[in-house]
Amino acid sequence: MSRSQFLRDLLKFSTLGLEMGAAVVIGLLMGVYLDRQFGTRPWLTMVFLGFGFAAAARAVIRAVKAGLLMEEEEKDEEEKG
Repeated sequence: MSRSQFLRDLLKFSTLGLEMGAAVVIGLLMGVYLDRQFGTRPWLTMVFLGFGFAAAARAVIRAVKAGLLMEEEEKDEEEKG
């Protein structure tokens, strides 16, 4: 694996934490805002916080799949080369 490819992959996976945090915070803020607008406290906050956690879990699953695919491609390159 070349150095530039390694750095590109490292950057891709380092954004995972930021993506997870942003998903949860955005869900929380949307839920709080909607609860204030409709007077449904705390139900919409809990629902949208759940959506945020689901989006964060989806990001983790996507990163794991990408990592497994990269590992598989490296094995194929080693076998050929």
